[in-house]
Amino acid sequence: MALFCFICGIILLPGIMKKTLIIILAAGFFMTGCFKDSVHIDADTTAIAAIFDGGPTKLTSVPLDLGIADSSIVYVDAGIASPYTLSKNITITLYINDAARLAYNQTHAVQYDSLPDSLYLFSTKSAVLTAGARSINLPLIIYGAKADLTKNYMLAITIKDAQGLNISTDSATVYYNQLGSPIAGRYIVTGTRTDYTGPVSGGVVSQVTDLSKIGTKITLTQSANVVSMDYSDLGGAGWQYIITFNPVGKTISVAPNNIMANQLTGFLEDSFKIDAQDYDPINKMIHVKTEYSDLAGNARVVEEFLKVR
Repeated sequence: MALFCFICGIILLPGIMKKTLIIILAAGFFMTGCFKDSVHIDADTTAIAAIFDGGPTKLTSVPLDLGIADSSIVYVDAGIASPYTLSKNITITLYINDAARLAYNQTHAVQYDSLPDSLYLFSTKSAVLTAGARSINLPLIIYGAKADLTKNYMLAITIKDAQGLNISTDSATVYYNQLGSPIAGRYIVTGTRTDYTGPVSGGVVSQVTDLSKIGTKITLTQSANVVSMDYSDLGGAGWQYIITFNPVGKTISVAPNNIMANQLTGFLEDSFKIDAQDYDPINKMIHVKTEYSDLAGNARVVEEFLKVR
């Protein structure tokens, strides 16, 4: 079976991400036309209109990054699911289909609210699929800075018309979504990372880093009650907390992510300890104090206070 091979990405617009935007847009331009069949065998010569990552089983493939500071673009990749291209131009038209979200909610345990109009702009709903091409890309602008990260949101987009071309029964709708969590959010950071020469007991403090300079940390929801968040000022190295929320007691438990737990970035084996892991559900504040030692045995103590802004 041939596969879809078009890149459908989320691209941050402002500042340092401009280069990324140019590179991925260029990739999108040159790769348009490789939208191949994932729902039909190659012997099937019938071209069917579909959307890349369409269907209710593809939710994990089309998450909405609503934790971003400004805006992003998701490209809705519609086209034909077939090993063969068309010999003439056709116009494919899409539409916002909230009825599909409601239908999804009726058959699934996890329920999604409609993505508010203020969080997105989908102004170009149709485009011409030229003869010989396989896909078109329609921009969906997401305004994540206004989103409530604790909520489940869904935006369903469906093929409305393909000028007489048959439309897929299982891949005509893409379900963009955010899975929320009670402890998800944008957290203002205060606290310190204290570096020692030697162990904590009897060691000498060599450096104290003010973590408030980080500004804000944004969670990434892993499941309904589990989020990840950058650890100290070491998120760039892939270090993250895995924070699990207990909805009964409204408490949290904290663990290092796999990169930390497997010592992939270099700290002394079995040296990681959690001294405090507290959650204030009224003020939505997380307090975590941890310590570990580097490979030379020098201790590091991290204490962070994280409050939803």
